[in-house]
Amino acid sequence: MKINYSDISKKYDDYRSFSHSEILKLISFGNFKNGMRILDLGCGTGNLSASLLDFIKVDMTGLDKSFPMLKKAKAKALQVICADADYNLPFNDHSFDVVIGSYVIHHIKNKMSLIAECFRILCDGSLIFLTSSHDQIEQLHPVIREFFPSLIELDKKRFPEISELDYLYKDAGFKNIKHEELIISNIPIDMKYLDKVRNKFVSTFYLLSENEFNKGVRELEAFIKGNKEPVYRDWQGIMILGEK
Repeated sequence: MKINYSDISKKYDDYRSFSHSEILKLISFGNFKNGMRILDLGCGTGNLSASLLDFIKVDMTGLDKSFPMLKKAKAKALQVICADADYNLPFNDHSFDVVIGSYVIHHIKNKMSLIAECFRILCDGSLIFLTSSHDQIEQLHPVIREFFPSLIELDKKRFPEISELDYLYKDAGFKNIKHEELIISNIPIDMKYLDKVRNKFVSTFYLLSENEFNKGVRELEAFIKGNKEPVYRDWQGIMILGEK
């Protein structure tokens, strides 16, 4: 099955958001300053851009190839551009101080070209991707291992290894590359979480057969109902930054 971004856009804001602690950690990790020009690559409905603007006064631009996603981002008074990041980015050289991409790099077919394009459009700034390492996918993804085990291998095929990103950063000319884990602790696996899963809040769910997906949902629901108290899991991602 293909990932349907029109369907995702309808409920994306209900299930995908950034906590204050995540945003503050990103601001600190990227050393963001007031007045910076920031490109949100694969901005979706603009959740990340809008959250950053709650904490810091920057010039935000969002780029995505999904019209339904961008329509919601524009409704948040964000500046948005529709373009496919698999091709040349529609910006002049030295247009931004920071380029950020949250869970977008695994959607890109030509990662080498994209990272080189990010280098081109940056001033003396930084490129930051938020992603998941293969170890995190294998060991720490909440729920999926128990109820949707085939998604682990699907995600490992989609997500690049961190060592591959390091190489691509260096090949494009980035330096001072660093990583930092981003941890969200104690996610309750409850009926609200089940609702998120039913609505395929993780794009990889769209790649499962309907039979496998529905079987996992039924087993997850039985697991939740069988526990008197919610079971909690941690989610872990990783931020990778390179400087131009």
